[in-house]
Amino acid sequence: MAKNAMSFSAEFGQQILQRVGDGQSAEHVAKQLGRTPQTIQECLSRLGPTAASTSQPVPLTQRLMAFRNELVASLVSLREARYAAETARELLKLHWIVRANHPGLPRRDVYLKVVMARMGCDEDDARVVVRRAEQSFATWPTERELTFTDVVHYLAVSEYLGSDEERVGTRIDMGRLIAGRVPPDL
Repeated sequence: MAKNAMSFSAEFGQQILQRVGDGQSAEHVAKQLGRTPQTIQECLSRLGPTAASTSQPVPLTQRLMAFRNELVASLVSLREARYAAETARELLKLHWIVRANHPGLPRRDVYLKVVMARMGCDEDDARVVVRRAEQSFATWPTERELTFTDVVHYLAVSEYLGSDEERVGTRIDMGRLIAGRVPPDL
């Protein structure tokens, strides 16, 4: 009998959430649990919305602005808009999972665990990514506290640009699209 996303128990789902919450990548979790990475991703997509979120919902005005920005962006570059939206959705799910598994964890440590889970890297490499996000968005033009939106924006742009050697930039402002999808208090 094939093991698929529908054939996991609540306990098995909690194991997946715990391991991903601890910063393990889906590929690593799949190898440890004898499943395919696609199965683990499917489980996460089904379990992600049920993970407890301690953040406030995105206000209606912010969602409307995001919709307007996505509409304009989709006319300019559908591929970029979809990539930014999907990246924001996936990273937000990972954030909720990490926060549910580690309720008292400081924000920056949550960001590190999310980056580790997304990229399948160790803590040192995740620190480099978070520091680059901070340098890119939280220190210029004025210095401010790093937000989860900054981390998501940095990852979305860097992953998108890294997916094609010929790509040298984006045509849309992915930051605006992401800001409308990520609650500002994260």
